Amino acid sequence: MRAIRNTKGRFFGLYTTQGESLNAQLVGETDDYVQVYDRNAGVDRRLAKTSICGVRVAQQKFGKVF
Repeated sequence: MRAIRNTKGRFFGLYTTQGESLNAQLVGETDDYVQVYDRNAGVDRRLAKTSICGVRVAQQKFGKVF
């Protein structure tokens, strides 16, 4: 989560445990959920923090990235 918070409004690669990858931008955060703007689909999405398995920011990988 620290990597996502430090994006400062930039887009980043987000990978889920369901095998989905998206180009995302952080919109908001609660204790259990993260709200991101999905650039691929052009919609806001709300994801459980437990479903996030990896993040790629500025050529750095955090967690499981495929």
